[in-house]
Amino acid sequence: MRRVTMLDEKMFHAGEATLNYAEGHHSGPPLIFLHGLTDRWQYFLPIIPNLSLRWHVFALDFRGHGRSSRTPPYRYMDHISDVIAFVDQNVEEKAALFGSSLGGMISLMVAAKRPNSVSAVVFGDANIKIARVRDVMINYHSYWEGWMKLAGYKGPIGDLVKAVADMPVNVPGQGKNRYGDGLDVVSLLNKANYLRHLDPEVLSDWASGGEDAEAFRNVTRGYDERLLKNVSCPVLLIQGNIAKGAILTDDEVEYALSVLPHAYHVCIEEYDHNLGLYSWKTDRLLQAVNVFLESLR
Repeated sequence: MRRVTMLDEKMFHAGEATLNYAEGHHSGPPLIFLHGLTDRWQYFLPIIPNLSLRWHVFALDFRGHGRSSRTPPYRYMDHISDVIAFVDQNVEEKAALFGSSLGGMISLMVAAKRPNSVSAVVFGDANIKIARVRDVMINYHSYWEGWMKLAGYKGPIGDLVKAVADMPVNVPGQGKNRYGDGLDVVSLLNKANYLRHLDPEVLSDWASGGEDAEAFRNVTRGYDERLLKNVSCPVLLIQGNIAKGAILTDDEVEYALSVLPHAYHVCIEEYDHNLGLYSWKTDRLLQAVNVFLESLR
């Protein structure tokens, strides 16, 4: 008897890189999830069961993340090309993209370069302006440097959890000295799971890009604000609370609404940068995404 699962993991050859991805049942139009830097497709597990009821879901691991191949370079342009190849070869109709953080920026560029292949974008608390990415590199330097040292850890998971908890951090306004301050063991285990499936080289330019202009240009190569005018599909901009660590600023929202012809914006004050996906407190996120996506049908 064939075992029936909600999600099947598969591999896709995107040129030089091999991407791991999860695919759900054919429950409706395609919906592709794109995670953030250091994460993997499981980042979206809190909301995939709900959205699988009405959508044919795909959730990708970016190259260097999860079970995808360790295939540098890890520039924006490489992730954009990988996703375009996936859309071109695996999706037979227009797809909605849900990108969070790094995945949000990638989703906008894919929509700009493949307007006839993308039906909508859910843009989850990422930067719109490339200059803001430099600010994130500078302000969160201790994160990029610390996570790079822990990425790909091969020892016992318990030891990695402790190392994640003890990782020194120094972020302006955050008010904590260790990554684990204020986090419970489940949150630490969650981050450790992502890091042990990450190529340390993914973070190399991020760790130096705040001071090294060439490293900054290298990692962000491929994201072009001028292309945003080519995004013709509806876009939902989901903004978290800056005071809680979100990164999408008000001026970026204003800019996006001025250049994206069919954009909507919602700020969910209780969310930080990860929009409830790390904590699995996703009621407001699911409400916003479902209402937006249902408006397309």
